[in-house]
Amino acid sequence: MFVFDGSGSMWGQIDGQAKIVTARETLARVATQLPPDLEVGLVAYGHNRKGDCNDIETLVPIGPAATQSGALVSSVQSLNPKGKTPLTRAVRRAADVLRYQEDKATVILITDGIETCEADPCAVASELEALGIDFTAHVIGFGLTAEESGQVACLAENTGGLFLNADDAASLGEALQQTVALAPAPAPAPAPPAASLSKNISVSVSLEEGAQALTDADGVRVFWSAVPEGGGEEITLLALPRFSARLEPGSYLLTARTDRGSSASERITVSDTELTDVNLVLGAGQLDLAAIMANQDIKLSDVDFRWDIENRVTGETFSAYTQNLVAVVPSGQYRASLVITRLDKMSPGSVDIDVPTGKTVQAEIIAATSKVLFRAFNRDGSELTTFDVRFQIYEGESTENNDEFLAMRIGGDPILLLPGRYAVRVEAWDKSKRDPVVEVVDIAPAADQTIDLVFP
Repeated sequence: MFVFDGSGSMWGQIDGQAKIVTARETLARVATQLPPDLEVGLVAYGHNRKGDCNDIETLVPIGPAATQSGALVSSVQSLNPKGKTPLTRAVRRAADVLRYQEDKATVILITDGIETCEADPCAVASELEALGIDFTAHVIGFGLTAEESGQVACLAENTGGLFLNADDAASLGEALQQTVALAPAPAPAPAPPAASLSKNISVSVSLEEGAQALTDADGVRVFWSAVPEGGGEEITLLALPRFSARLEPGSYLLTARTDRGSSASERITVSDTELTDVNLVLGAGQLDLAAIMANQDIKLSDVDFRWDIENRVTGETFSAYTQNLVAVVPSGQYRASLVITRLDKMSPGSVDIDVPTGKTVQAEIIAATSKVLFRAFNRDGSELTTFDVRFQIYEGESTENNDEFLAMRIGGDPILLLPGRYAVRVEAWDKSKRDPVVEVVDIAPAADQTIDLVFP
């Protein structure tokens, strides 16, 4: 369970960017890379009300990352820091949600400050450790001073977790990856005989029979597991396309799964003295998708782009937040739809793609987005500005259908729109009793457009 700091101090800046923006982007990126069967959820604090030590909320219930990662991303993107830092109560809330007294539970706290609600994080950590089945809290301090770090590190130290301090987006991402991937160290195995191999299996995957094995450079996450023949606990191996490791001698069902639905399995026998070399064939192809912004002066990051991929035969879907998507998928027929999240509910379109086994298929969707500024004027030529005017934008030529409502702007902030026809309703908020003005406008592709509306 991630516990995310939504307190007002998250508006502070590191390297010229608000900490909340860096944290949002980093957690969103990590969330899309989680193992699909990892159970995850999200608790946040300080994001609803100022001065309220009970401002703690479970935003994403616990569930597999395959279904919850999108909710993690959207929930974090909507956080608006404003309140206090009840981090101790938030960690306890996360532990309760995870039923820490009944099952193994891990909490990852991301905070840029210390406890501000008269609670003792050290004492609560000791209590959770004593009462839990296998409770661990990892703490990631984001821009903390040495003194502040000392006041929250005990949450990790008293539960056997890690305390990591991050000072920028790169170190925050590394800390999140490290805590997510951390697993209890296995009991030391007896020293192998002198003739035993330190690594007795070498594994790799290929898209098709006879093709070259995939490597880290292909940008594909492959999750490996081995189940002993005759039953037994599944052994989780590294999440890499190829590597060498050691398994205890015996027979196993070895399985490789990608994060986009491809998988392959094979029964293998492992010995102490001979290397077992296995290459699993996924029967898959590769998507290489690019989102092209025709209006180059619009600066967006990866989290502003979402690809929704649907297998048109099986109906299976997945989503990824990135401008350029490279993904290994089972061969088949797909529909790739692009959504630019900064465009509210709007999408530049979709493309149908056939992905043959062993092939990389490239496609692109061009978003001819325009930056549009709406202005409102009185009949005498004076402009209504700041909070004196409200614009409501609808798709089409009417403002009567709420299903076509896209966005609202107060004052003179520009909006990103795709080319097309829109109905704009503008209301004056300067205490005058004037009827709203409705006007149908055409937005040109890839333009920087200003549209003036006049009250009669």
